[in-house]
Parts: sequence; C-alpha cells; structure tokens
Amino acid sequence: MNREIWNRLKMAGEYQKKAIYALFPEKVSRHLDVIETELKMMAVEIAADVVRECRKCDGSSAGQDDKKEPEVKKVDIV
Repeated sequence: MNREIWNRLKMAGEYQKKAIYALFPEKVSRHLDVIETELKMMAVEIAADVVRECRKCDGSSAGQDDKKEPEVKKVDIV
C-alpha cells in the first residue's frame, strides 16, 4: 500500500476517534480511554494464544512432547 494512503487512513481513523469522543461528556471519554486500552491488551493476549497454539500444532511430531511440565510437590503449611 502506498505510504501516503496509509498515512491518510491513519489520520482519518484518528479523526473518527475524536468525533466519537466529542459525542460524550469528558467523564465518559476517560472511561473510553480505559476501555480502549483493555481491548488492545485483550487483542494482544488472544493473538499470543493463537500463535502459541499454532506452534504446538506445527512443532509436535507423532505425539512427542519436547517440553515436559515440571513436577509439583505438595507442601503443607502449618
């Protein structure tokens, strides 16, 4: 994609965000910022999970596990 078109699309997205924020009071805008941040973090986590699952499928050969889970010892706390 042409760099100029990409920059224009990015700027248009910023204007859309500003227009939506302008529809709400200032208090709500702060909440929208928090929601936006959380959605971005969720998207990153989902993408990481997908990549992790794909690596498991691609890396496994005939049911052999390269990574063994560590043993867990039970500890009684008195």
